[in-house]
Amino acid sequence: MYLPKEKILFQSPFRIELEPLLYYAEKALKDREPIWSPFLSAQLIEEVKNKFNKLDDINLLFEGGFPSAERKRICFLRTEEGMNSHSLEIPIKGIYIKGNFLFDRATPNDFRDVLNELDAQENEIGDIWLIRDRGAQAICTQKCANSIHQKTGNLREVEISIELLDLCDMEIPFHRAEKVINTVEASTRIDAIASAGFGLSRSKITTQIKKGSLRLNWAMNNQPSKSVNIGDIIHLERKGSLKVLNIDKTKKERWRIKLLRQ
Repeated sequence: MYLPKEKILFQSPFRIELEPLLYYAEKALKDREPIWSPFLSAQLIEEVKNKFNKLDDINLLFEGGFPSAERKRICFLRTEEGMNSHSLEIPIKGIYIKGNFLFDRATPNDFRDVLNELDAQENEIGDIWLIRDRGAQAICTQKCANSIHQKTGNLREVEISIELLDLCDMEIPFHRAEKVINTVEASTRIDAIASAGFGLSRSKITTQIKKGSLRLNWAMNNQPSKSVNIGDIIHLERKGSLKVLNIDKTKKERWRIKLLRQ
């Protein structure tokens, strides 16, 4: 049993990233057993959903440790095995990266870098979030979490230690409810709309665009001046997504914009 590879890859901006996922899917079909992918970015997960949604023979499960996780692993399994998906053993664990950061603030990317220094691969790590000034918690593959449990190191001048956690013992990030946002802007530029929707300054949004952290309809966007349209999705890493619900011109030649923050 084979998947229509060229049809799935056709005109995809993630062609290279999709190819190994197709291998996992075909292996799941051939071996009749679930196959788990590494952790994938939110935009790649969205592309997989779009490309695989019409395939009858393969079933997909997405797991990132908690419902609002951005980075997730995909489990590929035959459709007839989907009824037993609730009994699957999910190969992810939590870790606590402990340290006293009261006088030396760190970001999730700082913790991601220190995990890489401790031989954790990028695709083994899911979401990372701060635990006040006491360090951070993260989702990892089970293999990765086991290998770095009780390791120690330094993040700048702060000593850190890593402790393995069960998911039920983690301080899962608060999941923000969907919210409709109405704003009036001088233009429909993506930096202006994202600034209003995410509650960040234009300069911070521009910085995120330059870093490649903001995407438009899940595609890379490096133009702060790019205009958005009704139905567009603006995604900012670790901040969620905005959907443009409506755009109207006001009598004063400004733009009234309705957004759904997810």
